[in-house]
Amino acid sequence: MDEDGAPQDDAAAAGDSFTEEYELATEADVIQVGENGSGDGDAADEEEGAVAGSFAPDLDVTPGVPKPENVVFVALGVCIAILAFGRMFLGADMYAPTMLGGVVLAVAVGTAALYGLFVRTSDA
Repeated sequence: MDEDGAPQDDAAAAGDSFTEEYELATEADVIQVGENGSGDGDAADEEEGAVAGSFAPDLDVTPGVPKPENVVFVALGVCIAILAFGRMFLGADMYAPTMLGGVVLAVAVGTAALYGLFVRTSDA
């Protein structure tokens, strides 16, 4: 207890104190705000095309080559979605080995065909 009768921490009673130290910000920590207020500095002024999902109707969207890990991730998502919808409509029959094999095979063939098409038609 202190002089006022209020309980005290053990650390404060023992005379220990805690000092919190902070590092100063470096230039890498500071986000530069450009004239357009986007927060990415002048990078928006230097880009040659729009990024998919951004609102820039005056710029063309430039396609890129799909990465294999992204293709596998999308194919896995498609398999899970088909299995979920199949379970809603077909019930437990959706998990029969022949049905599962057919779903996985169909998704794999479709994914391979679309991946080949997108790799051939991209400019990069």
